[in-house]
Amino acid sequence: MTHPHQPADEPTPCIPDYPVEIPDLLPGQVLTRSVPHPDELRPRGFLITCAHCHATRDWLLVEVLAKVYVRCRCTHEWLEPDLDLETFDGLFGYVEAVWSSYDEAVRAAGFDGFLAGAIWH
Repeated sequence: MTHPHQPADEPTPCIPDYPVEIPDLLPGQVLTRSVPHPDELRPRGFLITCAHCHATRDWLLVEVLAKVYVRCRCTHEWLEPDLDLETFDGLFGYVEAVWSSYDEAVRAAGFDGFLAGAIWH
């Protein structure tokens, strides 16, 4: 079944039943899922690199309407055609929190620019 706020030609993401309740979307809203990914990404054998700061790891992967975006700690974000919905679903674990806006989610995950250039060991 297609979600009422999702275009009919887009695949519906597979979202299992989680202990966190996901509220109904308001008209005009779309479901956005995100997952931090601390390691390098090499879909199709090519290393993903931020075009702005040249980082090669520590991403926030964002799925919107079956398209996967990569967000860097420096706040640069882009549609990554080499990452598909199947790859995202394989990395997505479970819902830890529900945020009222994308900006709140990005800030809570530390991808709002505050930690730009930070290196985790």
